[in-house]
Amino acid sequence: MRRGWRAVVLTALERKRMVEARQKSSPFWRLIHLLGSLQLALILLATIAIACAVATVAESEFSTKVAQVYIYKAPWFLIWLGVLCTNLFAVTITRWPWEKKHTGFIVTHYGIITLLFGAIVGLQTGFEGNVTLHKDKPPVRKITINRSIIQVESPNDTALYVMPFDATSARPSEKRPRTFDVPASDLKIVADAVSENLLKEEKLLPSESGTPGVMLRFTSPRMGQTVSMPLVLEVAKPTEKDFFGLAKIALQTELPPPSPMKDAETQMVFGRFAPVVQDNGPSSGVKVLLSEDGKKVTILSPNDTSATYLRADLMKSPLEAGGVTITIEDYWPDFEMREGRPATKSDLPNNPAALVRIQASAGDSKPSLVVVVDADAIRYQLQRGGATQASGKAKVGETFSLGWADWQAEVVAAYPKSAIVTEVKPGPALPAGENGIPGFRARLVSPAIADAPQRWVPSGDITALTDGRNVVRIGYGLELRPIPFSLKLVDFQVPRYEGTETPANFISTLEFKDNATGEVKAGIARMNHPASFPGTLFANFTGINYKFSQAEWNPQDLGETTLQVLYDPGWILKWTGSLAICIGITIMFYFKPKSGNA
Repeated sequence: MRRGWRAVVLTALERKRMVEARQKSSPFWRLIHLLGSLQLALILLATIAIACAVATVAESEFSTKVAQVYIYKAPWFLIWLGVLCTNLFAVTITRWPWEKKHTGFIVTHYGIITLLFGAIVGLQTGFEGNVTLHKDKPPVRKITINRSIIQVESPNDTALYVMPFDATSARPSEKRPRTFDVPASDLKIVADAVSENLLKEEKLLPSESGTPGVMLRFTSPRMGQTVSMPLVLEVAKPTEKDFFGLAKIALQTELPPPSPMKDAETQMVFGRFAPVVQDNGPSSGVKVLLSEDGKKVTILSPNDTSATYLRADLMKSPLEAGGVTITIEDYWPDFEMREGRPATKSDLPNNPAALVRIQASAGDSKPSLVVVVDADAIRYQLQRGGATQASGKAKVGETFSLGWADWQAEVVAAYPKSAIVTEVKPGPALPAGENGIPGFRARLVSPAIADAPQRWVPSGDITALTDGRNVVRIGYGLELRPIPFSLKLVDFQVPRYEGTETPANFISTLEFKDNATGEVKAGIARMNHPASFPGTLFANFTGINYKFSQAEWNPQDLGETTLQVLYDPGWILKWTGSLAICIGITIMFYFKPKSGNA
């Protein structure tokens, strides 16, 4: 036993003398030992640990983009990882010539190198993104990746030039502006402010070359909402906008001819007396009952089913029931006839009464407001189901009732010739977790004109910058990256748990078509089970594979789905490196070479 231990000590001493001798005699070995020193390793590991801690705080306090821009994807961090790989490689060379006892040590270190190299490859060549697909639309060949860019159109060659830029991470300011050269010109774009919540306000202004336009302001005191909507008549066809799914707003050259209501029935219902019914056609068979205090309304359908509602919720708000539309047009808490017209004695519910209109439902019962512009005024018509409910004229500054709950419309401006101008300005700071429209403030600078007007450039829009002589169009937003195949949504299903409306799964049936070969392949993306392309064994093993996972869905449109896209060519290196680390550690702890015995 003693002889064996002495032999090991002698071997260790010999290795030590050999290492010292080659360090003295060879500059190469001096460099190897310097690069593989423990002191360098500690400095590198401590720096990376601190950087990762800072990145974690930045990711939680700001965003993932900030952590990536300043740390994970920053050039200094990638260089630091490269130096760490060099240190790990050099420390294995310092053990040369290798012996059996070095096996676990070497495998572990090369596993770490492979893992770090795979991470670098993934950061540089891989990406995460998303794509929104529609069942009835053509295939897509581009996906949106999580990288912000600007697109600049040069005024000289009209070509589009792409430059990486994330305003919310770089955060330009007046003290530290960010300057971009406009390619093929002597112009520059200077960004000197950033906002994470840009607001767009559309204004209607008179324009000699414009068309008739009107600015309407819609208010609902009950809901506490105010909505402004500019409308400008299009040359080829009338302008039509949707009003939150509640109604349609149309601007036309002339009002349509009035159309009387068809199959309408009116009922004067009382809380304490029998109703008075007036039929203009066949009876609907619907009975409306008013409670004695006037607060509730019960509707009895012809098939003896009933439903009770708060009367205030149905005031001028049409209700679809049993193939008819029921609307409470007016209400009197203390009903009396005064000069031949309904009136109320007081605000006390002594004799509550309500005027109810019952009309056969049309195919499209959504109400509409049709507007025609006159000089400093408008003519309007309120329609529902093709029938004219009301019409009139309103001057600028006047308000008229719409009959959609308590919504009212005010004519803010009306011009025979007008144009809509969009003004972009920063909004208030958003609470944590909410996202607005990010953007930056910029101006165009030329050698002749340095003091050009500033404009805010919102994400997702094209903005024209000018110095008075030159015009440069600039776009800002997430990068659209081409993919080597087309992607189409064949079907989208949302199975529900039995007896509920809670989604049990999300199933997207996809069709992939290779751009090079024309090969068509089907794929199915389920919850926690992504679809992939090309999806071959080799592609899955190496990571050169596009994975599509369910990300979002639109409950209002089951023909639409949003998928998350992941592409990571460094996957095989990270997987191999992790496996090598596990094997190396196992060898070091469980397969130690035994000492020789005498």
